[in-house]
Amino acid sequence: MKKKRLEVNFGFNFSLIGLTSTIKPHKLAWELNNALKIDLNRVSDYALEAKDGEILLFLNFLHQTDLTTVRLFKNRQMDYPASKWLLVPEYPHFDYIIQVDCKEMDLTDEIVQALKNIPTIELSACLPLATLKSKENFIF
Repeated sequence: MKKKRLEVNFGFNFSLIGLTSTIKPHKLAWELNNALKIDLNRVSDYALEAKDGEILLFLNFLHQTDLTTVRLFKNRQMDYPASKWLLVPEYPHFDYIIQVDCKEMDLTDEIVQALKNIPTIELSACLPLATLKSKENFIF
């Protein structure tokens, strides 16, 4: 008997930006709010199931309007700073990940430029979705 396999291709219509910063998440959210003129608020932690069945929790801030959604995630698990589990394991040097989903236009370049003016952010860069194996972690 032939086996049939169902393959699902998701449309990834968002952008990811990696941030390196040593400040606390709430302070970073406050600085992003001021620099980007948004209102990031802490929401329930993002739960992700690992391959071994373990539930991983990542810090999650959200700003949402009718046309734009901006999320700020901590790349490492909340309570385990030395954990091997990362939200984006391909980029372990990033402390935070920003997900930008805008229905009208791509705001990623403008956000990266604004991030360069925040002195507590050491590094910010766009993450290429085409080569990112962990992009399924951002499907809600």
